[in-house]
Amino acid sequence: MPGRKLLPLVVLIALVSFLMTWQARRGPLNPLAGVDSAFYGLSGGIGTAVSRTGDLFRNLTTGKDDIKVLEDRIAMLKRQNDQMIELKKENERLKALLDLKQHTPACVASANVVARGARHWANTVIIDAGSAQGVQKDMAVITPQGLVGKVMRAGREYSSVLLINDIRFSVAARFQESRVEAIVSGTGGSGCMLKYFPYDQAVKKGDVLISSGLDGLFPEGLKVGWVSGLGPDEGLFKNAEVVPFVNPAAVEEVMIIKR
Repeated sequence: MPGRKLLPLVVLIALVSFLMTWQARRGPLNPLAGVDSAFYGLSGGIGTAVSRTGDLFRNLTTGKDDIKVLEDRIAMLKRQNDQMIELKKENERLKALLDLKQHTPACVASANVVARGARHWANTVIIDAGSAQGVQKDMAVITPQGLVGKVMRAGREYSSVLLINDIRFSVAARFQESRVEAIVSGTGGSGCMLKYFPYDQAVKKGDVLISSGLDGLFPEGLKVGWVSGLGPDEGLFKNAEVVPFVNPAAVEEVMIIKR
């Protein structure tokens, strides 16, 4: 029994002796070293994860900025492309007008449409050429496509033009094929009406009308329009709907010619 009581004391003495020998050889014993290593390893992992998350967020932010820059660049290129298309169309119109001017001895001036009429002057336009450029009242206004109208009033630098579709406008015309005479008048809408066409003369959709020159205002041979349909008969005469070769609402550049 005395030996059993001394056993814990002997174990304690042996343990203390072992610890003293360990510290003498290996240095002070740190029982929390494993816990520290685990903690530092965990801290390092968390720090790395946070750093990578920050990098990802910065990359996403940078990506959004890059996308915005690209979108702005695409929008700018689209605007430039639209401008180039518009310039190309304008150059084509001006080239056609220049060609017409070179082959039209009666040309007085070329001009741009700078304004359009409103309300009861809806079927009129203002052009930037007037008496200073030789423009006079009742002169014909044309484009390479055909007759636009006539000068209604000429100022010094600007003139007002009565368009072909105005109800006050009329031109002596003839069928290009049959050479039969008629009158083309504006309707106030987008088109014109062929009037006083002999009842016994054939007319069909697509027939082309040109100016006859018999009204004393317009030169002969200007392209006026084409028949789009037949209207109601009026006694000895027929009526027909006419579409002008020139769309009055789309005119931008014109040429003024004298008879």
